[in-house]
Amino acid sequence: MDKHKEAIQARMQRERDQRIQSIQDAARSVFIAEGYTKAIMDKIALKAGITKPTIYQYFKTKDDLFFTLMLPVIEEIRIQLSNIETKLTAHKYRTGKAFIRDLFSSALQSYELAPETFLMIQYFQETGLVRRFNEHISHELNERGRHNFIMLRRVLKIGMEQGLVKRINVYVLADVLWGLFVGIIHLEHIKGQGKHPPMHLNTTMKVAEDLIAGILIAGKPAKKNDRIDVAVNP
Repeated sequence: MDKHKEAIQARMQRERDQRIQSIQDAARSVFIAEGYTKAIMDKIALKAGITKPTIYQYFKTKDDLFFTLMLPVIEEIRIQLSNIETKLTAHKYRTGKAFIRDLFSSALQSYELAPETFLMIQYFQETGLVRRFNEHISHELNERGRHNFIMLRRVLKIGMEQGLVKRINVYVLADVLWGLFVGIIHLEHIKGQGKHPPMHLNTTMKVAEDLIAGILIAGKPAKKNDRIDVAVNP
């Protein structure tokens, strides 16, 4: 009898997961086509082939639904940076170029997980639209984004301490690198007219990677007392 109940519960959970996935897929499609502001639950329900009240059984608001689409991309950035930090801690990097290559690769992989969502997240942050979310979600997004930036600064600091790259201000370098990653992805996405993957994205990122490597690796090492601060609070 217990096994029968477990089988029923497992089936119900699968059905629930499938319903959530279908709602998220429909929402992603509508958000991309309409933009966040114009996207309404009625259109999402129609796209998913369900009623609007059914959506509200799983997601309290449009903000909550959109937040669930953002989370995997934000989490992927954290995972990529954590992997780099693990390799640094184990002293796996033999050259600065390999370290920089992984930094650029981490940005690309985070984008490739969900290209449209990645771009939408950056748009929300750049335009300040993130503040339109309810207080809880705005706080969560800001905290997760802040945590990722702190990780990036920490990773850069370790790379400098291990002599992989030149010692410079990590606050500035983190901003430069992230701005470069996002800027290239945005530009190539626009030039590619929304096609995925953008035709010249990998080539452009490789050129940028080589340029950054040339700057951070070439030349004499900086003095040990040069500032390489890591932000605890941004």
